[in-house]
Amino acid sequence: MPNQLSLPQIILWLFVIVLGIEIGAGMYEMLVVVPVWSAAPPDSVLGYFHHNVANAQFALNAGGRFWLFFTPLTGLLAIATFLSGLRTAPEHRKCRMIGAGLAIVVVAATFAWFVPNIITLLGEGVTKLSGAEITRITNWWVRLNWVRAAAYIAGWLSALRALTIPSAREVSTTTGNRTREVIDA
Repeated sequence: MPNQLSLPQIILWLFVIVLGIEIGAGMYEMLVVVPVWSAAPPDSVLGYFHHNVANAQFALNAGGRFWLFFTPLTGLLAIATFLSGLRTAPEHRKCRMIGAGLAIVVVAATFAWFVPNIITLLGEGVTKLSGAEITRITNWWVRLNWVRAAAYIAGWLSALRALTIPSAREVSTTTGNRTREVIDA
């Protein structure tokens, strides 16, 4: 059945969908939420923390409600996309590996650097930092967050491109009649 999707194609589709949702949520947060606490550090960061402590019922907790589940899902799908594409056609594999590889790097950087720093900035740990430290961490976090978004978008565009390239390898045999056999990995 030529219209039936293979497992590598299904994994690629899921990866593109989940990464697209993560990018959309990240862009919303970068354009709407992050400026609220990062606009004028250290005062804005401390003010945001104190407001959330005083009004816990209104505190935005996207980290615990969304990112805690979605970022690992994106990472797992990126790994599955990478591994399931190892035996696909070279041009398809290249786009697929670039997209999955970028997402893997971003997820790793997220858990290694972004998460610990955002927990410090938006949690009780911020009260133990000097104003200069708060400003430095905040400015680095915001700048690197734009780099993270650009890498995610580049990965997503590469994975989208992979969707437009056939994943099957064509092998022609020369025995008797010239036939074409499609190998779909």
